[in-house]
Amino acid sequence: MKLKFITCSGCNETTSIPELLNLLNEFPRAEIGVQVSNKKAAYGTPRYDWIYSLWGLLLHRRTTINAALHVNLQWVEDFGQGIVAPELEEFLLFDYNDDSPFFQRVQLNFKIGREKTPDIDKLEKVIRRFPRHRFILSYNQSNKRLIQELYIRNVKFDCLFDESFGAGIVPATRDEPAFIDVLQGYAGGITPDNVEQELHKIAQTNKKGYCMQDVYIDAHKGLEDEFTHFDINKCRAYLTNAENWYQNYLQSLKK
Repeated sequence: MKLKFITCSGCNETTSIPELLNLLNEFPRAEIGVQVSNKKAAYGTPRYDWIYSLWGLLLHRRTTINAALHVNLQWVEDFGQGIVAPELEEFLLFDYNDDSPFFQRVQLNFKIGREKTPDIDKLEKVIRRFPRHRFILSYNQSNKRLIQELYIRNVKFDCLFDESFGAGIVPATRDEPAFIDVLQGYAGGITPDNVEQELHKIAQTNKKGYCMQDVYIDAHKGLEDEFTHFDINKCRAYLTNAENWYQNYLQSLKK
């Protein structure tokens, strides 16, 4: 397998931007996931201002990072009905100086049965409105039929396995990729302490005919401190352990 991203979810207005950028500079495979919703990132909220500050500083420095928006609550329900919140549309229009998107990926955190079921025609149409972005869809028992239909319609997306859907539960085994030509992500209970074990599980799964599959991993709750804030030190440990495991894995393939 090929590890494309090591995603660190949960950075927000409590996170030091200079410390975060120093961390990302150390680890080129690292990606940040910023949680946004009508409650957390609307006009006038600290997170809205923090996102603008992060983008502005990177424009000034003329440097880039791997960044994703993780869309929740009313914003994701609206998106599934073809409606893009004004603030979300602003974030999606953020560019670097070379006109590439600041948020390259957009994770739509809907779960059919929990959120309102997306209108597949409207969802397809709104995804196609943003061809420069890669949308991430959570592949689970609730969502899989809709996602399979989008795949048949040739809608481009990345796929995320997390059956616990944000609850931070580690599965006994990791799922095989749902599609052989789609970037497959794995979440669910990944921490700095167990990331090497979880990567081993993913590698074992990907041996079954998917040896060249691009994958990524995503940690969130495992990167929080006792106040549920994003912890830079935990993030550094997670990235270090994941990267060390991956380099050893690549070496093992050469033997």
